[in-house]
Amino acid sequence: MKYHFAALTLAAALALPQASAACAQLSADVWMCDRGTAWEAAKWDVVGDGSARYIDTYILNFTEEWPGHEITDSVATLEEQFETYDAWIAADGGAPLEILQVDKIVTPRGLTLRHLQYDQINGDRTLSAVMLSQVGPARIMLYLDTADTTPLEDMEKMSFDVAMMLRDTCEDQMSCADTIDPPTSGTD
Repeated sequence: MKYHFAALTLAAALALPQASAACAQLSADVWMCDRGTAWEAAKWDVVGDGSARYIDTYILNFTEEWPGHEITDSVATLEEQFETYDAWIAADGGAPLEILQVDKIVTPRGLTLRHLQYDQINGDRTLSAVMLSQVGPARIMLYLDTADTTPLEDMEKMSFDVAMMLRDTCEDQMSCADTIDPPTSGTD
């Protein structure tokens, strides 16, 4: 359910130029600076709308336009926005199977509200980290999913690492150059 919405909203968005391995542009306002991490080698979903990255058994989807994003202002908290999102997902029949942990991660450029939970995607049970991140002035929703047999500690670490890489600007000017082309295949 949540992926269907993310896919629809991002399909309508313009394709973002993907930078070199130092920082990848996840949205108009959010970068994922992954140099020196396992995510540096992640593959992009170049067949779809470009809103997914893959590494090992993990899939990272992201969007700046989730249900509830429109209440972003100087007083709306991450929790308030997540409650709006959660209510929409539940009404759409996509409520999590089980919420394991809810916490916050203080990041170099903001704050992430993280829900670790079991979900069902296309009939398969998954372990998911659903994260709403404040990155500078922007907010982005991230969905990190993997097999439900993955230890919770592994998902805690992987989702923490993703949150810590989020930036409101590209830190490496070379990787932000307009002349850098997006990847051409998801299998290279």
